[in-house]
Amino acid sequence: MKAEKRFLSTIARRLDTLGAITRGQRQTGGQGPFRPEDNLESSYARDALRQLYRRIYRGDLAGCSLGAFEDATGLSLTDDNGLKNDLPPITTFLNRLLALTIDMQAVLFAGFEELLDARIEGAIAAGVYDLGLETLSAESFRVTDARVIYTHPGSGAETQLLTISEKRRNSPTSIADALDWLDDPKARCLVNSRSGRAAVQVPATSLMLDDGTIEPRLRLV
Repeated sequence: MKAEKRFLSTIARRLDTLGAITRGQRQTGGQGPFRPEDNLESSYARDALRQLYRRIYRGDLAGCSLGAFEDATGLSLTDDNGLKNDLPPITTFLNRLLALTIDMQAVLFAGFEELLDARIEGAIAAGVYDLGLETLSAESFRVTDARVIYTHPGSGAETQLLTISEKRRNSPTSIADALDWLDDPKARCLVNSRSGRAAVQVPATSLMLDDGTIEPRLRLV
């Protein structure tokens, strides 16, 4: 049942919290078993839920009208001015899913998951996704700048901001690997008219903007 993912989300969120408490840092206690989208109470999930509410209000969610949603869940999304500003929170939405029929759960959760995946993929593609504590690997690291950004008034302990130069080994794509992409019927071979560099154009995951419209994207290999 789709709504049972609510329990998986609770475990993922609590393991994240456990990591912060026991380690004193943002490395989670989950150690990898859970994906970012398994936490249904993250900021990305809350944004996705608001988008879902807007879709339902506009009648854009196939299989679930505004009236059907409000009757099934007991949640009200509208007032005299239209869509409410104070919409039901993610925890209330997830709890109400448990009381719905399996078919209705599938419709609502599919719409929610689609929006959540798009938010996370968009943040990752834009380079703004918060991964927490990461282990970086490269050929070498070199500190190019260090400056004090805070000094504790009592102990005099300093917090420094380091600028680090990272050196990575270049791994060019071979011609054979590039041509393998042409198995995709939407792939195309391109040459940059200015630089003369060759690339293969392949489809990429589309971004969903805040207003619900889709922004198509392409990837150059």
